Amino acid sequence: MNRFIPYFEFVAFLTSLLAFPVIRKSKYLRLFPVLLLVIVSVEVYQLFWGSKGKINAWIYNILIPLQHLLYLIILRLAVNKKSYKRFLLVSSIVLIAFCVITGFFLEENHFNVNAYCLGSVLIIIGILTKFYEMLQNPADFNFLRIPFFYMLFAFLLFNVGTLPYFAMSNWLYFVTTHKDLLLMMQNGMSVLNYVLYTTYTVMFLWMIQRKGYS
Repeated sequence: MNRFIPYFEFVAFLTSLLAFPVIRKSKYLRLFPVLLLVIVSVEVYQLFWGSKGKINAWIYNILIPLQHLLYLIILRLAVNKKSYKRFLLVSSIVLIAFCVITGFFLEENHFNVNAYCLGSVLIIIGILTKFYEMLQNPADFNFLRIPFFYMLFAFLLFNVGTLPYFAMSNWLYFVTTHKDLLLMMQNGMSVLNYVLYTTYTVMFLWMIQRKGYS
């Protein structure tokens, strides 16, 4: 079920490039092509250089924290309140330090679930912070016409829904014999991936059609 995910990621990346003439004026939206390039690069590596039947954890332990860092930077640029910006800056620094420190204690080919969980939780808090800021002045926001709102909501759903899977990933791969549980959780993660990257694609196409992002 997850074999089509790279195609959805690649389409989202291409539409972000097509939308760049529109989103380049936005401090945070113009970083999405960079973010999606990092995401696509993982799939390209796995396709051409990844060893079959082997968990190439090291590439994920580098690029997934980079993805989380980019998301935190995007959120920091998107919020307006200085205290929220400060929280997201501190979160970024803490994430980098935590990834470096925990990386030294990992066994070969083990995914850094602790760093992933921390990054995911920080992003969830960051998204909720942005939503709270929007709700402080609801008259200033027409939520139905803000593509970024849908993009944030889709990523919030993805993080909340996949956090249990990634938190248990090493246990699921290396310890448990319950392959049916692993398959069920992988299928759930696949569905959330399709929802996330379809949302990104549709929102970028929407911005291209409107020639605007708000």
